Amino acid sequence: MAKIFQLAISNIMRRPLRSATTAAGVAIAVAALFSLSAFQRGYQSGLRGEMDRLGAQVLVVPKGCPYDAASMALHGATWPCYLKSAYLAEVRATPHVATAAPVLMSALFDRNSGSQIVYCGVDSSVLPLKTMWRINGQFPVHAGQILVGAEMARQWHWSVGQHVALPGLPNHKSIVSGIIAATGGADDLFIFLPLTEAQKLLNRPGALTHILVRLDAAESLDSVVNNLRGCDAGLEMNVVPLAHIFHSIQNLVANTRMALACVVLVALVAAAAGVSNTVLMAITERTREIGVLRALGFTRAAIFVLIWLETVVLCLAGGLAGIVFAALGAKIIETWLRGQLPFTPSEPLIRLEWPVVLLCMACSLFLGTIASLGPARRAACLSPAEAMRR
Repeated sequence: MAKIFQLAISNIMRRPLRSATTAAGVAIAVAALFSLSAFQRGYQSGLRGEMDRLGAQVLVVPKGCPYDAASMALHGATWPCYLKSAYLAEVRATPHVATAAPVLMSALFDRNSGSQIVYCGVDSSVLPLKTMWRINGQFPVHAGQILVGAEMARQWHWSVGQHVALPGLPNHKSIVSGIIAATGGADDLFIFLPLTEAQKLLNRPGALTHILVRLDAAESLDSVVNNLRGCDAGLEMNVVPLAHIFHSIQNLVANTRMALACVVLVALVAAAAGVSNTVLMAITERTREIGVLRALGFTRAAIFVLIWLETVVLCLAGGLAGIVFAALGAKIIETWLRGQLPFTPSEPLIRLEWPVVLLCMACSLFLGTIASLGPARRAACLSPAEAMRR
């Protein structure tokens, strides 16, 4: 078997340009397959992570697009419409609402750093929703205190107990009462301060951008949503079940994924046809050589295995090259996808994961096996006398 393998490698290297071109076709198809599979896993994982970090099951926002509302609550933005603080009491009085946390969010531009700073006015009711938070210090409960995300603290070189000037808010200073350990989400880039102080600094007295709602039981979601929409303030606010909106987003993305899957399938079929054609060409050129091998004692099975090995090695090499190529270009592909999709998690969408790598290598092996069946059978059926005569 070792000699057959060495002979297969030697035959592949005999025509390096043709072999490289054939492997490149496989590499392109496998790179597309890798990107699609990694995107599917990364997107679903990212959506689950966003829901866990948000901690809420229902989002109450002013009237508007629910996709924009979810994006704003998750990633941070300035919202043009506001809720009245009085609506919070109605939300909290709704049956099966365990926690309702008011939030006033605004994104301000800081001229000194040239970046956007996201401020979130919150109160202690947000803590039961943010179970993943690990705070070094304490939650801000008094005016003049702030809680900052890990990345924000790193960028501005802030530490607990330090007096700092608030970026984007000239002539305002606060004490860093706590720093949130890295969460891997947008909270790492936010600055949290007491709700009443945020309403004063942002000139939005009695205003909220959204309310985060957690239920006492997941099965009561539909009844809570219906009660909130039917309450006195129901006409002034949009009640968004996050599980439903994320499910809708997944359905939208599924259409894009289906189109990409068709492209990948066509690429794989084209690659298999190219590999089969290349191997058939090689067999035609080596007809006399195959006859000599049969005359020297090679059985039909050995000839079949030889051609199969050549094809499989060629496809595996192309598959490995495609995985490397896709991993190196993941950032470019991810940037393009973020520009096309209605909502994208903050986590990386395409990651190098072993299950995806193994899937792509298995697909390369399968593609090589399928492409080799016809040429290998043809080579194995050649009789030594006929082959020598040709």
